[in-house]
Amino acid sequence: MMKKLAVILMFTVVLAACQKEKTQEVVLNAKPTAQVLANNMPALTITQTDGSKVSMKDLKGKVLLVCYNPGCDHCQREAKLISDNKDMLTGYEVFFLTPETLDEAAKFATEYKLMEPNIHFGRSEVGDIINSIGQITTVPTFFVYKDQSLVKRMEGEVSITELRSVMR
Repeated sequence: MMKKLAVILMFTVVLAACQKEKTQEVVLNAKPTAQVLANNMPALTITQTDGSKVSMKDLKGKVLLVCYNPGCDHCQREAKLISDNKDMLTGYEVFFLTPETLDEAAKFATEYKLMEPNIHFGRSEVGDIINSIGQITTVPTFFVYKDQSLVKRMEGEVSITELRSVMR
């Protein structure tokens, strides 16, 4: 019980850290699973804003996973950039993932006009996110997958140019 509470506390610190004017890097001391080390699609179930569940292991093709916090100013700026450049998402299934409530995720999707059929918002428990993805040092963190293999992981604010080049 104490271990789970410690993990939740550490993830909360990471999410809160991005809201400060001077971003501090906070590292979670989570041990990556074998799947993370193999750079495979994580065994993570996401509860979407409509209540349905999706297992990332079942996803095929191109996937962009964005770990974010709705209250994070860095995440908000990245969402605006992505919203302004939705054309780069063609051919991708995009999942915005947060440990916050589904209501907060839905509000974020609406506020940043990310309501396309291939853009999904959802949540997972902090422990499940850490156990399946590994260390998270800051939000937003982007994971680009092709054919269930990790192409690249990018942490913090990423330029649209860099994101586009990775997603080609």
